[in-house]
Amino acid sequence: MSKRRNRDARINLAALVLLVGLGLIAWRLFDLQVVKADRFKGIAEEQRYQLTDLNPRRGCILDRDGEVLAISKEAYSIYATPYLVEDAQMAAAELSMVLQGPRQELEEKLNSPGGFVYLERKVSPETAEEIEDLGIPGIGLEKDSKRYYPQGSLAAQVIGYVGMDNVGLSGLELQYDPVLAGEAGEAGVEYDARGEPIPGVTNVIKPPVDGRDIQLTLDSEIQFKLQEQLKATVEESGAMSGSGLVMDCHTGEILAMAVAPDFDINLFDQVPPEITRNQPVTDAYEPGSVLKILTAMASLQEQVVTPGTVINVPRALQIADYEFTDDHPMPKSDLTFAEVIAHSSNIGTIKTAQALGKEALSAYIAACGLGEITGVDFPGENPGLVLGLDKWSLTSLPTIAIGQGISVSTLQLGVLTAAAANGGTKVRPHFLMREIDPAGGMESYEPAGGERIISENGAASLRYILEEVVRMGTGTRAAMTLYNCAGKTGTAMKPDPSGGYREAYIATFAGLAPSEDPRLVAVITLDEPDTMYGGLVAAPCFSRVMEFSLQHLQVVPSLEKVNTKDKVVVE
Repeated sequence: MSKRRNRDARINLAALVLLVGLGLIAWRLFDLQVVKADRFKGIAEEQRYQLTDLNPRRGCILDRDGEVLAISKEAYSIYATPYLVEDAQMAAAELSMVLQGPRQELEEKLNSPGGFVYLERKVSPETAEEIEDLGIPGIGLEKDSKRYYPQGSLAAQVIGYVGMDNVGLSGLELQYDPVLAGEAGEAGVEYDARGEPIPGVTNVIKPPVDGRDIQLTLDSEIQFKLQEQLKATVEESGAMSGSGLVMDCHTGEILAMAVAPDFDINLFDQVPPEITRNQPVTDAYEPGSVLKILTAMASLQEQVVTPGTVINVPRALQIADYEFTDDHPMPKSDLTFAEVIAHSSNIGTIKTAQALGKEALSAYIAACGLGEITGVDFPGENPGLVLGLDKWSLTSLPTIAIGQGISVSTLQLGVLTAAAANGGTKVRPHFLMREIDPAGGMESYEPAGGERIISENGAASLRYILEEVVRMGTGTRAAMTLYNCAGKTGTAMKPDPSGGYREAYIATFAGLAPSEDPRLVAVITLDEPDTMYGGLVAAPCFSRVMEFSLQHLQVVPSLEKVNTKDKVVVE
């Protein structure tokens, strides 16, 4: 009897344990499927269903005639999910044959501990197809786009470039990135157990908004000519670099801007950063005698002189503890003011500036925008350096009057010259002509109205004087065959970082044409040419670029030519 009782007790105990176990299992199932159901459902959905960005099309950059300067092309990025790659060594070997990359580097990526790694970014559709045909587990394709610059080096420093993530990094690509980039969309994508997207189940939550195209004021033909002539001039003169611009003197539209040496934008990551700088906007320098345009402008407007005012020009002029001289002999001791500027007499210009006064000269420097940004639509503009009037020394007036002790950009010189060309107003230089939305709608750029600096009569007198520079002064090599022009040469010593100046020069020519009815201004600057004078190295480049530009724009040639090419002088 006792044996049977013991057996029943064991059976009851076993049943109890079983019931408890079943209860625990039931509770666990209830906990997982009911209490914590939402949590685990969320984890499962997170693994299976993920949000991803939908990239918009980046807008194109066009020149004024619709020529494509920058466009985004279809591309793919190759990625790997390392834990799904069955044989990393064999996969790396196969991939390296297509991607033309080091096998060992690919193998290291395939063996990396993470769940995602890029193997190659922005490959062509043809390469992507070859990768897909390999059928390697754990290797996937991600649709992407690659920025392409079909004109290569044309306007390279102006256009700039984008990075690997299609974000503008320099130039107009950076300036107008918010316009070009568009707005990213969002979609939900389901993935299978291997981490591959399941086709046909993508849910677009927010569609992407494509970027807008921008049409620039640049003229590709004039741009090409400017780059061609800058390159040739740099090589011929032995200069370190050269830069220049061509601008409509009435509207401020920049038709061309260039730096030599240039580079192929498609290879931007292979060139030194200093070559990618758009020097006419981002760099400032002491301009030398070309700034006599401003001194003449102020003196004419304030009626200190007229073009015919006679000024005695001695051999030297002592001011404080410094003796000023001319860089080359003057034809005579008594010069008209027009001859002072035409022959670029430092002494004659200084004596005129003394009669003008430092307050008036300082006021015109400010009115012309020197020491301030022009407002051009380009990142990193250099305002130059102008001392406040309270910091002028006894020699500041004479040195600034002849273009030393002040720094300006090539673009600022273009704005200054434009005021002489257009009748006395300050233009706002710009690159943007219009924005074009994906539907074809256009929004044109309207530049701010120009401020008047000098009267139309003052501007006409200044143009006459600058025309004399080319007719019989230091700028005769700027003369053209079909058009009259006017301008000013400049030769400036470069400051020494340790103080003072060193035996290195920047040569400049800034001019306008046709001088009887100006349409364009152009500025050419050469850094450390073997022949230092702007009239000898920068003026001929100006002549070739300007004549081509006017003919290209079908400007009627000058009816009566006053410029000649039979006389060459220095400065």
